[in-house]
Amino acid sequence: MWMILKKLKRVLSWLKQTKDDVRIIRAKSVQELYTWVDAAFAVHNNMRSQTGGAMSFEYGMIHCRSNKQKLNTKSSTEAELVGTSEYVPFSIWMALYMEAQGYKLSKSILFQDNESAIKIVINGRDSCTGRSRHIDIRHFFVNDRVKKRS
Repeated sequence: MWMILKKLKRVLSWLKQTKDDVRIIRAKSVQELYTWVDAAFAVHNNMRSQTGGAMSFEYGMIHCRSNKQKLNTKSSTEAELVGTSEYVPFSIWMALYMEAQGYKLSKSILFQDNESAIKIVINGRDSCTGRSRHIDIRHFFVNDRVKKRS
């Protein structure tokens, strides 16, 4: 319980110090969407991972989200894939929203820092070795989206 109170005090202190800060959101181009996704492997008491994601049109974030993953993963690579597959739908929604506003995206770039996860997203099951065969097929949703370029 004391740990939660310590974290809450820290957040409240930060909010108090930044309450007058100005939030800057502007776009170099509303046709280039940048998305960053990262995961922290097995950081919760029940050994679930944490996913964080953010989207931007280059200056300031237009969408940010952090949440505990809904399932346990067996490796950091799988945690990164789960995180990416959980966050990519927000990027797809943003692309569809911008198109409905009359701005078709020319680029939608996804940044991911785990090399194994990147290879699996690009190459699909062909990148899986004996150590990654356990990765559920549902995580290949991102691979499908990369192939379709949407």
